[in-house]
Amino acid sequence: NLGRGDDEWLTGPRDVEWFTGKAPHVCPGVDEHGILRSLPLPNLSAVTRESAKDYFDNSWTLFETLFAGLKGEEPFYRPPVHGLRHPQIFYYGHTPCLYVNKLRVAGVLDKPVNAYFESIFEVGVDEMLWDDMHKNDMVWPTVREVYEYRKDVYDTVVNAIMNHPSLDDKNGTEPVMVNQNHPMWALFMGFEHERIHLETSSVLFRETP
Repeated sequence: NLGRGDDEWLTGPRDVEWFTGKAPHVCPGVDEHGILRSLPLPNLSAVTRESAKDYFDNSWTLFETLFAGLKGEEPFYRPPVHGLRHPQIFYYGHTPCLYVNKLRVAGVLDKPVNAYFESIFEVGVDEMLWDDMHKNDMVWPTVREVYEYRKDVYDTVVNAIMNHPSLDDKNGTEPVMVNQNHPMWALFMGFEHERIHLETSSVLFRETP
């Protein structure tokens, strides 16, 4: 998986190009000192397009800020020393993949963004089924390819938030209730799934030699 041209790009501090959505300094949740902080979950009984997009941007950029800490391409492909999770390239592609797959199931999206990626990045580790660890030996996409995929998914999700009729809030004057029967429940599942992986990936980062 190494030596395919990503190492120089991934060595050293990331610039704004690294962020496929909002850069941290312009992202919702940034404070007066330039520190990006987590936003609270929007009130699901009164969701607006703006509140959903702000929370999405905050979640997305926090996740990419974490991954900016991996220096060079090698840490993206090295499985954890305990062998119980996938390499970080999987998680870099997994969180955007879930947005697409869940929004398709909910009927918000009618087609894949990248069908192959949405196959290989769909399922993580089931702690009851260890035979799925064979993926650790596969040839993964390059970091640059997954980066481009993330850009496409970001644009797709933003378009759904801002234009899907189920979130029509009459320009913010009539907030929408989002519950388990609402198509955009899938969107909020994606938000919280991403934040779960923000925590679990940070643990895997600390376990890296």
